[in-house]
Amino acid sequence: MFRFLFFALFSLAFANTAEGGKTAAWITLNGDVDPGMSDYANRAIAEAVAKNPDVIVFEVNTFGGRLDAAFDIVDTITALKIPTIALVQKKAISAGALIALSSDKLYMLPSTTIGDCAPIVQSSDGQPQIVGEKIQSPLRAKFRNLAERNGHPRLLSEAFVSPDLGVVELSNKDTVIYVNVAEYSDMPEEEQKKWTGKKTLVRAGELLTMTNEEALLYKFSKGTPESVEDFKKELGITKTIIINISWAEKLTRFIGAISGVLLILGFGALYMEFKTPGFGVFGVIGIVLIATVFLGQYASSLHDKLPLILLCLGVVFMLLEIFVLPGLFICGALGIICFIVALVTSFDTSSLPGFAPKLGDLSNWQYGLLYIMLCAVLASSLPILVSKYLIPALPDALTPINKTDLSKAYSPVEEFVNEVKKGDIGVALTDLRPSGHAKFGDKMLDAQSKSDFIEAGTEVKIASVEAGKVWVVKGSG
Repeated sequence: MFRFLFFALFSLAFANTAEGGKTAAWITLNGDVDPGMSDYANRAIAEAVAKNPDVIVFEVNTFGGRLDAAFDIVDTITALKIPTIALVQKKAISAGALIALSSDKLYMLPSTTIGDCAPIVQSSDGQPQIVGEKIQSPLRAKFRNLAERNGHPRLLSEAFVSPDLGVVELSNKDTVIYVNVAEYSDMPEEEQKKWTGKKTLVRAGELLTMTNEEALLYKFSKGTPESVEDFKKELGITKTIIINISWAEKLTRFIGAISGVLLILGFGALYMEFKTPGFGVFGVIGIVLIATVFLGQYASSLHDKLPLILLCLGVVFMLLEIFVLPGLFICGALGIICFIVALVTSFDTSSLPGFAPKLGDLSNWQYGLLYIMLCAVLASSLPILVSKYLIPALPDALTPINKTDLSKAYSPVEEFVNEVKKGDIGVALTDLRPSGHAKFGDKMLDAQSKSDFIEAGTEVKIASVEAGKVWVVKGSG
């Protein structure tokens, strides 16, 4: 009895401990800092806030990128009321350092680095060059603001940005301060002697970049857990809500990464189009590539509109098949594929009727693919079975099928075909792709091209007449 009570109390205490753990929304900021990352961060943060977690964790691994995108992410993070934590997974360099320091707390895994946030542009000779004070000043102000907000050393924060600053650490028994090199040089000799310890942290002409140990020493980082799992244990995180990047946001970032190449190819294709008569494939390619660059920045908002996009593409392919490229079947096949994928991706198991069987732990798209294939099989087989076996068995007064014996039926088309012969010359009345209409004398017949394509108005010659079909080739030779 006592053993039972002991185990019951132990289980209850364990359950309470588990229930008392924190729930963390997990957002991974990986790769270049660009508008695509900004779109993902804004969407992921909004989704995380809607789930009401105890804390939002930003796993950072980036060499930096565009400052405008970084500022947008930082402003979104600092406006949050939910506690935020940044975990540097490998590196947080340049704009990545700004993002990492914007969270309420910073943790860094072993062998990681943070810093070097000087804004850089390419000079006229292609070499990287640090931009002037006009850009550095607001960036320093941003770092000062984050330092005051999160309790980081203000001067060291500015040293991330300004290469000409130089920082010296002065210490005595109970005080440690940071001053720039110029301030220390201007100190009276008596003031300098009050400080028993002097250490140059950042030399003039250098930018501050810290390892995880240095960040912990200088009170930027709160700790260096050995792994992500240790990080979760240290913070008491028992449940993680991972908010992944969507396919549309990945597409936006990919287009942004290759936008320079797309622009070069696009303008090159347009140049070739201008040098050739008419409007052809180079013009289409150039317009498509340039439009991809300028419209690709809006692709991140399409992550929940894939079925609609596929449906529109399916309609376009079908129109091309009917009016532009009839008989090739390629556009028609692509249209059908788009329709099927659109149906599969938009399938919702809640729309299934109550009598539909539940087949294990299938996802929405797996259910959709299964039921669409089943419907396709039924739609193709039932009409055949009904027309072949059921309808013929009905009485003559009820059946919609004409039961007249057609074994002796006569077709005037066969008579016309028999009046032409191999070698006759005619004119194609329509494009032969490969079938169409041709005129031989005063007779218009269905004709089949033995070559790939014959334009309307082209002279054709009958190559053979087989099984009621007229086969033709170009010309009279």
